[in-house]
Amino acid sequence: MLDLHVMYRVSRTVTRGLLMHLGCEVTTVVSSEECLHVVSHEHQVVFLDVCAPGIDGYELAVGIHEKFTRRHEKPLIVALTGDTDEVMKENCTRVGINGVIMKPVSVDKMRSILAELLAHRVLY
Repeated sequence: MLDLHVMYRVSRTVTRGLLMHLGCEVTTVVSSEECLHVVSHEHQVVFLDVCAPGIDGYELAVGIHEKFTRRHEKPLIVALTGDTDEVMKENCTRVGINGVIMKPVSVDKMRSILAELLAHRVLY
């Protein structure tokens, strides 16, 4: 049996390592609730898992949008997922997620994704 908390911790650790390798300043959290509490206008991008336990990624995206009233203050939101079916992509678009990345993610893929995302503010 796979412990979901272990799986999310591993995914978080790998993503953090990739971003740090690319020179990014990274803040990691252990839950969607904690993310809503700590995210600020200083964060450019929020990476989330749409299937996170507790508040899922869709609810988290809505909460982030509600927290920031000005578009230029909102961080870009990117869903990391192992499933990119059309319904999931439509749900991401509906709640204001700026892009979807299929796991696993390599350093080169993350570099390319960040460049595209920061240049165009959307990744689909």
